[in-house]
Amino acid sequence: MIRVAIMASGTGTNAKALLKAESELSDVSVELVITDKIDAGVIEISKSFSKPIEVIEKKESTKTEHESRIKKTLKDYKIDWIFLAGYMRILSSDFIDSFFDSNIQQSRIINIHPSLLPHFRGLNAYERAYEEKSEHIGISIHFVDGGMDTGKIILQERFQSDFNHGFEEFKEQGLALEHKLYPHVLKNLPLIQQKGHL
Repeated sequence: MIRVAIMASGTGTNAKALLKAESELSDVSVELVITDKIDAGVIEISKSFSKPIEVIEKKESTKTEHESRIKKTLKDYKIDWIFLAGYMRILSSDFIDSFFDSNIQQSRIINIHPSLLPHFRGLNAYERAYEEKSEHIGISIHFVDGGMDTGKIILQERFQSDFNHGFEEFKEQGLALEHKLYPHVLKNLPLIQQKGHL
């Protein structure tokens, strides 16, 4: 059994999609949800799936201290893989290296990003793509490395938009694709763990 933790800071819609998919799996188990926000929507979502939720706020602690607490919690739950689902803190190289898998030469940390990387790395990717009416619109799921959305791509898919509708409808298109692709990666995690790709 592959033991997964989800780390999220916000509403938890991707976490919800992952948890729904996990309920049908026999070889992957989401054992834990971690958030750094006491009021994050993902807390109630986790409870609705009867999953342990750990709120690990940064507050006055240093980045190193905060990540040490997270690492201890992950170790306590014997976590093999981390899925970032709107986790809004940049992880340190030390943290990422602690999840490095020498067999696949990647960290066992996966992130989802709302653009066709390498386009629109970082924050507000939907907003920037919409403002530019970019043709590079889609979703990327990638391994996490030391850079900003620079890790090896696991899965990418484009979505179409004529930009004639408002931003919210544009974003909803993207979110629908996120909620399709991220569970697909979770379901195929045994293959990814073995080969380092889909």
